[in-house]
Amino acid sequence: MKSSSYYAALAAATINTLPIISAASTPNSFFSRCSGLSQTFHPDQQTTVLVAEFLPKGSNFTNPSDHPTCVGGWLGSSILADICRLRLNISTSSTSSVIVEAWMPANWNQKGKRFAMTGNGGLGGCIAFDDLNYISSLGFATVGHNNGHDGDTGIPFSNRPEVVKDFAYRALLTATKTGKKAVNHLYSQNLKKSYFLGCSSGGRQGLKAAQDFPEEYDGIISGAAGNNWNNLMSSFSYYWKFVANGNNPPILSAEQWVEWRDEAIKQCDKIDGVQDLVIEDPRKCKLRPEARLCAPGKTWSSNKCFTSAQVTFLRKLYEPFYGNNGNFLFPGFGPGDETITSVWFATTPPQYTVDWYRYALLNDENWTVEADFNLDAVDTANSIDPYNISTYKDLSKLKTSGHKLLTYHGLADGLLSYENSERYYESVVRRMGLPSAQLDKFYRYFPISGLGHCATGNGAWYIGAANQYTAAPATTIDPEGGVLMSMVKWVEQGIPPERITGRGFTASGQLASTKNHCKWPLRNTYLGGNPTNKNSWGCS
Repeated sequence: MKSSSYYAALAAATINTLPIISAASTPNSFFSRCSGLSQTFHPDQQTTVLVAEFLPKGSNFTNPSDHPTCVGGWLGSSILADICRLRLNISTSSTSSVIVEAWMPANWNQKGKRFAMTGNGGLGGCIAFDDLNYISSLGFATVGHNNGHDGDTGIPFSNRPEVVKDFAYRALLTATKTGKKAVNHLYSQNLKKSYFLGCSSGGRQGLKAAQDFPEEYDGIISGAAGNNWNNLMSSFSYYWKFVANGNNPPILSAEQWVEWRDEAIKQCDKIDGVQDLVIEDPRKCKLRPEARLCAPGKTWSSNKCFTSAQVTFLRKLYEPFYGNNGNFLFPGFGPGDETITSVWFATTPPQYTVDWYRYALLNDENWTVEADFNLDAVDTANSIDPYNISTYKDLSKLKTSGHKLLTYHGLADGLLSYENSERYYESVVRRMGLPSAQLDKFYRYFPISGLGHCATGNGAWYIGAANQYTAAPATTIDPEGGVLMSMVKWVEQGIPPERITGRGFTASGQLASTKNHCKWPLRNTYLGGNPTNKNSWGCS
C-alpha cells in the first residue's frame, strides 16, 4: 500500500513544476474588488473581515492555523489558481463563532459561476485547505470553515453548548449562507449552482444538509459519512475496552497488524476471480483468523502465528456492536485496511470517544473509558443526541427540494465501516417506501472497492473526492467521471451518474488502473482480461 506522505510529496512536486501565471493576466478590477472587500463587504453585524487578499497562481501560502492538529499536508504550499482569499469571523451566538475561508477564482465567470462548500474531518476544527486549493482551481468559488472551534479536539465543547451546536450543523449553515453572499458581492453577479463536498465528518455534514437544509445545495457529495454519530463515537471505545480487553499492552504489535492485513487480503482477494490486492466485495469475505493460530509450542517469533486470545480478538473485530437488550448499534470493522484499524487500539483509549463524552455530552472532565464507559453510557449518549448529531433521518426534504445527493464509501475503509453507508441507504429505502429505481432520481450511493478511509488504497481509489487531492497527482488527472464533475453533470445537464471513475497508482505515482465503480445495489463484476483496465469490469 502506498503512503499518503508519498503522494503528498508527489503532488507538491507536480505543482511546483506548473507554470506560474503572472498576476498581470488578471484584470485590475478583480484586484481592486478583492482588496476592497475589507471595506465593502459587511453583510451583517455578526461578520468581521479578517483578511482580504489576492493570491496569484504559484504563490506560497501557509496554513494560518497554529493548532497542532490542523497543521500538515495539503497541496504543497503553492496556489493553483489566481484567487481572491477572504477570511471571516462570524459570531453565531454570544459564546460562539466560526472562522470562514472563501477562495474565489478570477476565472469564475467563465467556469459556470459555481459555489462549493467543503467539509471537515474528525472533531471538525480544521479547515480543508487542500480542498479549497484544488476545487477553486476548477473554477468553483470554494468555501471552508473551522466548524466553530480550533483543532481536531472536543475540548472547546466543554460547558459551551453553542459550540456543540455549531459543530452539529450551525457552522456549516452559517458559513454557506455568508459564503454565498461574499461570492455574489465579489463578482457582482449571482452564483448559478451550489455544491457540497465532504468525507468522514464532512460526510456527516453532507447528510445533515441533505436531511435538514437541502435547499442550500443543488448537489451534495457525502463520503464515508460519520452519521449514527453517537454510536460511532461509542464504538471506538467499545472495541478498545471490551473486544481488546482494555488493550494494555496492545493486543497486536504493529508488525502483527501488517501481517493480519496481508492475510485478510490473501483470504478474500480471489473471491471476485482476480488477484489484485483488492477485496472487491467484502460482504462475501468470511475471514478465518483461526488459520493463523499458533500450534502448541509455536510462537509469533518462530512461526508468525497468533495466540488464541489474538485470534478471538480478530474474529470479534468484524462483528457488530450491540447494546442493551441486544439492540444493534454499529457495524464491525471491514477487512482490507487493518493497519489503519489499528489506530483505535493504542495503549490509551480512543481520544474521540473521551472528548465526546467528557466535553460534548456530560461536561465531566473526570469521565474515563476505563471507569465509566459501558452500554448504559451508550444509552445516555443516544438519549442526549445534541442537536440531532446522530444524523439518521430520511431524505423527504431533499426529495421535495429537487436537489441531489451522491454518497460513496471505500470498501477497504479500516476506520469507519462501509456498512454504515450501506445501512443508511437501505434505511432511507424503508423509511420513504421508495425502491432504488425511484430513489435514483435524487439519491445515489457508490461503494468504491480498494479505497480506504476517504483516500488511498490498493485499488482504483482516486475519484476526485474530498481529502484525496494530497494523496494523488490530482492536478494531472482529468476530473471528468469523478464524483464532483459527475454531480455537476447530474445537476446542470440532467445526466445522472451510473458509474464513478476511479484510478489507482504505482509506487512511483504512475497511473496503474482504472475502474468504473458501480452504483448500489449493483456490484463490480470481473468480466475477464486485464483487471487494471476498466473494460474488464461490469455491473451486476
